[in-house]
Amino acid sequence: MEKARERTRAIRLAASTALEAAILTVELDGSISDCTDGIGLFPPGGTAPETVDQAIELLGGTRDIKDTVSIVRARAERPEQVREGGGERNLPVVAIPARPGRVEEMRWVTVEARRIEAPDDPMESRSVLVFRDVTEDRRRNDAMERRLALMNRALDRAPFGLVVLDSDGHVRDTNTAFRRLIGGRPVAGMDFTELFVTDDQERLRETLATLSESPGDAPTVAPIDLRLNAEEERIVTIYANRTVVPDRERHGVLIHAIDATERKRLETQFAQSQKMQAVGQLAGGIAHDFNNVLTAIIGFCDLLLQRHQPGDPSFADVMQIQQNANRAAGLTRQLLAFSRQQTIRSRLVDVTDTLAELANLLRRLLGESIELTMVHGRDLWGVRGDRGQLEQVIINLAVNARDAMERGGRLIVQTDNFSSERSYQMREEVMPAGEYVMITVTDTGMGMTPEVLGRIFEPFYTTKEVGQGTGLGLAMVYGSVSQMGGFVVAHSDGPGKGASFSLYLPRARVTAKDAADAAQSGETAELTDDTGGERILLVEDEDAVRLFSARALRSKGYEVTEARTGEIALEILADASFDLLITDMVMPKVDGATLIREARRAMPDLPVICISGYTRESVAKEVAELPKVSFLSKPFSLKQLSTRVRSSLESAHKSA
Repeated sequence: MEKARERTRAIRLAASTALEAAILTVELDGSISDCTDGIGLFPPGGTAPETVDQAIELLGGTRDIKDTVSIVRARAERPEQVREGGGERNLPVVAIPARPGRVEEMRWVTVEARRIEAPDDPMESRSVLVFRDVTEDRRRNDAMERRLALMNRALDRAPFGLVVLDSDGHVRDTNTAFRRLIGGRPVAGMDFTELFVTDDQERLRETLATLSESPGDAPTVAPIDLRLNAEEERIVTIYANRTVVPDRERHGVLIHAIDATERKRLETQFAQSQKMQAVGQLAGGIAHDFNNVLTAIIGFCDLLLQRHQPGDPSFADVMQIQQNANRAAGLTRQLLAFSRQQTIRSRLVDVTDTLAELANLLRRLLGESIELTMVHGRDLWGVRGDRGQLEQVIINLAVNARDAMERGGRLIVQTDNFSSERSYQMREEVMPAGEYVMITVTDTGMGMTPEVLGRIFEPFYTTKEVGQGTGLGLAMVYGSVSQMGGFVVAHSDGPGKGASFSLYLPRARVTAKDAADAAQSGETAELTDDTGGERILLVEDEDAVRLFSARALRSKGYEVTEARTGEIALEILADASFDLLITDMVMPKVDGATLIREARRAMPDLPVICISGYTRESVAKEVAELPKVSFLSKPFSLKQLSTRVRSSLESAHKSA
């Protein structure tokens, strides 16, 4: 009777869970007295297992199932241990084949062992194995774990830094990108603000405090740029958001740190380029008028020198005026080159010869209290560029060094060949591997701080008092060297320890064009007779330039007709013919290009000389397609004017 009741209890248990589990009632001898399969655990259409061993085989014979049955049997043999343990035991999730012979497709089940004891005799107890299918739950959990692992890997390998702070502002966790930003040093538990330079720490504290006090579940604050306290200067943009820190009740902070060093460098370069553009616009606007003035000064000096020969008391004074006017003309060219409005006249330049000829001028500029030493490298390579531009670069560096040595000192100009098999970082630029001619200008002056070194080449930046410097000297050096394809770097060990500027100019190879330029220079040098009697129409709206040019050409025997504007010149051309047209390019209403085109309609073979205070390139765009057109840039001397006139006339006669 009692056995029947126990069997009934087992059947009820099986029935209650038949829809969600497979239940095996196991007798003491290992036989299965009841089997209810509510989850399709056993092969469909087959017979129910009669013994535990048979059930194990039907389930695929996995080790987990065997271990489970062993524990069940051990409980049956030692019921006193089962009672002490609460009468049942849950086992870990185990895997079984989804279908016989398809081990690669698994089902996940939980196995629960239960005992059904007889009231009077524990040895008559039966064991119940309850199998519940948790495959879908397991798959969802596995998918979530894989997704979590993927997200962890993605965040750890993200190109931006991630930092988790606790409510006190201490670092809880970081990702690889942030550890790379700070040089790999351990920061767990550190005060986050200590990772930045002292001057920026207060801004960060204020940001974190604002975030902590802001209402809402996930407030944000505006991003800020901070400098990391590291050996290599880095600027990072910090985005801070409030978040929940695990295992803490209080809110923490999630930090996104983006390396902004390159962006800041580009912003600085853009700001500097805007300054250079502003200087260029200013230079272009005044260049024409300024060169007109210089043309008149230089030209009338030439006329005076025809009457005041060496030995005359006025000769030295006139020479000083002319030399300073020529220097001013060079400054104008350098200003245009610095502003990138003028393409340099690229020629093969011998650095040793250039510096040797410049030495006397440098000694006069430096004065008696400063010793000049030049150390020339052996077998120095040639460079390509404008010789006058290179001279002006050295002069600017020398003047800057002189101002830094108020009590005297020493200036060393040293040259050498420099070959590099790797690239070098030069401020914000990278100097590629190659061959360069290095020119180093070193002084024993007051030196510079790192802050000054960082801004030394900026336009309008100067450490001198108001009225003593424009802030353009070193900026012009930087612009001129860059235009020659070179690089410049400044160095100083600190205040009172002097400074040095190193120029790296690319090595130039001799080309056929260099030989042609040399030959052309030789032909120009052989032209000694610059007189003539041809008819010349001179068109110039600047009275001083026109007056000097007309007097100079008449003194050489030419018949000169003057015109103040393009309209007057057209009227003159309608009634007379000429052997040569000399015209300014920038004039009101009828400009030089228009005048040339109109004149060529009536006289197709008329040679033309264009004169302008702007660059050769701006004129070439307008008249490049026209033959027998040459260019003479302002300011020009009497000799340059007469030589160019004679050369143009001779070329026209040869082609006629």
